Amino acid sequence: MSARTTLIKARWVVGFDGREHRLIENGCVVYAADKILHVGKAWDGEASETIVAPEHLVIPGLISTHAHIGAGLGDRLIVDAGRRDLLRSGFLNYEPRSEGRASFGENEDKEASIRFGMASLIRHGVTTVVEMGGAVFDKGRTMARLIGESGLRVYYAPMITAGDYRFGSRGELERILDEREGDRTLDEACAFADEFHANHDGRLQAILVINEAYNATPRLMRRTKEEARRRGLGITLHIGEQVWEFHHALRNTGKTPVAILEAEGLLGPEVILGHCRFTGGNSMTAYPYDDDLDIVASSGASVAHAPLAGTRRGGALESFDRYRKRGIKMSIGTDTYPLDIISEMRWASIICKIEDANHEAAPASAVFNAATLGGAGALRRPDLGRLQPGAKADIAIVDLGGLRAGPVRDPIRSLVHAATGECVDTVIVDGRTLLRHRKLTLWDEKEILCAARRSAKAVWDAFPSYHWSGQSIDQVFPPSFPEWIEPAPPMASDNAP
Repeated sequence: MSARTTLIKARWVVGFDGREHRLIENGCVVYAADKILHVGKAWDGEASETIVAPEHLVIPGLISTHAHIGAGLGDRLIVDAGRRDLLRSGFLNYEPRSEGRASFGENEDKEASIRFGMASLIRHGVTTVVEMGGAVFDKGRTMARLIGESGLRVYYAPMITAGDYRFGSRGELERILDEREGDRTLDEACAFADEFHANHDGRLQAILVINEAYNATPRLMRRTKEEARRRGLGITLHIGEQVWEFHHALRNTGKTPVAILEAEGLLGPEVILGHCRFTGGNSMTAYPYDDDLDIVASSGASVAHAPLAGTRRGGALESFDRYRKRGIKMSIGTDTYPLDIISEMRWASIICKIEDANHEAAPASAVFNAATLGGAGALRRPDLGRLQPGAKADIAIVDLGGLRAGPVRDPIRSLVHAATGECVDTVIVDGRTLLRHRKLTLWDEKEILCAARRSAKAVWDAFPSYHWSGQSIDQVFPPSFPEWIEPAPPMASDNAP
């Protein structure tokens, strides 16, 4: 029995001609099973189903090369807030443990959090995501199961780390390295890869995730590279996310973090560098020598640029175009909440225009390419990130017919500079529809949201038992406005009638 054939007719289609994206007005896309059959102006074959999208843009499923799949409960606390001595770092406000105290997320409903993150990614047009090694509580098994349930295409393995952060009794921050812990976590990640790689019809792909370059010893880097090579897997890691990571490396080795990766042989075309923001040449490092960018470019590694999270902490890449023009392969990540890659594209463009003081910088086409072809290149997947016969049937249909987009002259500019993930109408992964008319097809969005809210309340209510000071969450992270106090009723007058 032949597979059902679906024809999508739309106002605009972004087709791939073998070299670059091309815009087709009043075009169509045809797919069957998990493959695209045809892209063009018309289709003269028979279709089992026709989707008519009269004011819509059909694009390749978007690829997030750096995401923490979850509800982002810690990051939701620290907008406009957090310790000054952490030098703009965000996660260090809530991730470190204190002696004898619970972890920040001790009371989180971890499954509810993962479901929320996956639902958010689908809702916002992401079809492929690189998950940065979370869900280590059961060696990744819950993550693997939910990847199967969700329908998403996910690159994942439990994180590898030889380091941990701790708060002292006065809140002083320290980092602890443990080579044996690095070996243990690498062994667990490899065991996960051996068991789960290519599961769920190939939608679960293993990738070795070093949590941070800052918390990886040289030996751990070399071992990870060898284990990835042996299995034919990619590698990803956080690097250049903290100012003091940069200066700690310089003080102790005379090398920048990027130069250390080069010296240990970790870099290569299979490597995705998360953030890679604090490098030589970034104004916040006070180190003007920008050889780091040439090192990354010559290695063939990709950078996962997730602009929003860093911008909320007062920093920037400096800049998307500077990296791109130096020959670095750029992709887009969603990092933490709200996991909206369309908004991330806009931030990447606008921040670059500000950093470069150039209105032509980071045009819509460049950030769109990063979120599609750039992500596919980072994952070494020529069957993703494009609408082309033979490519995977990973497709997003975006509604540009409402007030949000308004009159549309150039749908790509409208997508990047006017739309949000809430404009995504339909999402298809491997030929399977995961979102139709803005509704999840496999999960109940209301149930997911309610469970995530219950989980968040449990974590935030328990904050005093986590924080080294014992203070309440409102004392450490004050709300934007004080709580309303109902005024007392006026006193009765003695002269009242």
